[in-house]
Amino acid sequence: AADPELLTTALTEAAPNLLGVALKEAKVKLLAAALTRGVVKELLAIALTRSREDTLETALTEADEDLLTVALTEAKPELLATALEEAETAILAVALTRSRPDLLAVALQDATVENLKVALTSAR
Repeated sequence: AADPELLTTALTEAAPNLLGVALKEAKVKLLAAALTRGVVKELLAIALTRSREDTLETALTEADEDLLTVALTEAKPELLATALEEAETAILAVALTRSRPDLLAVALQDATVENLKVALTSAR
């Protein structure tokens, strides 16, 4: 069951198009993880307001449940926003499926915004 405070955050702060993506496209277990398990309200709000539709869909359909939880409980807000605004979806999928949880936490806490952008986009 969803945490009532997190559900309230989703239903009062989300961008309508992103809430639609979350409710239509998400795998049930990943949506449940995003609405429970100690998720930080501010981080959920960032995911539902600053993501691109494709990055939010990637996070809610392809992520490992534990890695999604790390992102929504341990990230610095600006770094989570950067990841969801700037990442290429294929690279984001790798980060959310193959990372060690402790190292994903380091990346989302200690990176500079510019270095995180470089890490989450392909060379051009």
